[in-house]
Amino acid sequence: MSRHHVLVVEDDAILGGALTQRLKLEDFEVTWAKDCDQALIAMRRRRPDFVLSDIVLPDGSGEDLYRRAQPWLGDTPILFATAFGEIDQAVRLVKAGADDYLTKPYDVDDVIERIRGRLRRPAAEVEENGVVHFALSPATERIAEQLRRVSNTDLPVLITGETGTGKEVAARYLHATSRRAKQPFVAVNCGAIPHDLLESQFFGHERGAFTGASQSHVGFFEEAGDGTLFLDEVGELDARLQIALLRVLEDGRFRPVGSRTDRSFQGRIIAATNADLDTMRIEKTFREDLYYRLSVIEISLPPLRHRTAEIEPLADRLLRQAAHRHGMDVRWISPDAFTALLHHDWPGNVRELRNRLERATVLARGNMLAPEDIFPELALAAPEPDTLADARRQAESERIDRALIESDGKVGEAARRLGISRTTLWKRRASNKGDQ
Repeated sequence: MSRHHVLVVEDDAILGGALTQRLKLEDFEVTWAKDCDQALIAMRRRRPDFVLSDIVLPDGSGEDLYRRAQPWLGDTPILFATAFGEIDQAVRLVKAGADDYLTKPYDVDDVIERIRGRLRRPAAEVEENGVVHFALSPATERIAEQLRRVSNTDLPVLITGETGTGKEVAARYLHATSRRAKQPFVAVNCGAIPHDLLESQFFGHERGAFTGASQSHVGFFEEAGDGTLFLDEVGELDARLQIALLRVLEDGRFRPVGSRTDRSFQGRIIAATNADLDTMRIEKTFREDLYYRLSVIEISLPPLRHRTAEIEPLADRLLRQAAHRHGMDVRWISPDAFTALLHHDWPGNVRELRNRLERATVLARGNMLAPEDIFPELALAAPEPDTLADARRQAESERIDRALIESDGKVGEAARRLGISRTTLWKRRASNKGDQ
């Protein structure tokens, strides 16, 4: 079994060296970056399993790093370390999606436990992005067959579908079943890259190409090499990048910023979007020639509400993953809960299903999930409380549940939203549920 890869971002030589040495002793594979630029280069080369980052770095803040790292982070957990004076920034980062923060000086043993706890994942979760678990119903089996048939061509593929339907999973399946499977798969969220960094991020730049370019930078096209470049939310590309992307598709050439020579791109481009590119083409907000180039092969993923045969196997698998990850003894979904799952519209698709099961697993009172565990809004239909004390308990319980939903089941974040400790949250919730 391969070791987990931890990226440490720390400019303090003593602390960074000590963390690196300790993590290696704990059998982690470690990369140590001393600033934002080094961290981004490391992420582009290989997506880490966990990131531990200082919040104040020589060339930027934690917020700068988190914003710039979005195309490579994916679902990689990131933990920020902060001095007392930067706690406000740390809280903003957690609200923006970072996993947690800790204050300096911190206990290294505690950090190791946090990393181990967050990385407890079953093998099935890794397989989700590969070949084994993509097709779970006749609808997705047909899509899988289409993907396999085009996997060894060089034609661009456009994957469409609502947010959360699994477009990146389909793209990874296509890559994994192709002759490029051993080459890089580089996933880019086109809507998450700052406007002023677009050309540099896609095409790279030479040292001195512009103010602040203290070293050369490898862009997405060069990083993908002979592999696959996956452009998620391609409809959000600005006009300049649309023209540049069209050129790469037409003649396989690109030019880094500040360079005098072109470089070749021999990889494959897979694009994805939840927007209606055909309408955008008609409205002149997306280039017509680029649309036709990208959509040579177009594959549409149906929403989860049209794939009801997948809900039960998906829910079972996501429950096992969540229980393993959080160390919870939750094993089953009750028949009534399955009925509730089948009758829900799933506006957030697979992503919503995953988030609801994550939250339910953390807060479950037994080893079987009931409908109200997965859909806490059902509790709003409960009878009116008889006494003032009952009303207080019900209101407090509903506020805790809402905070946990807003935090995607992250107890630490929910506790911070409520202004209480994690321990107090658990005690209050257990007390209120027990009294009802």
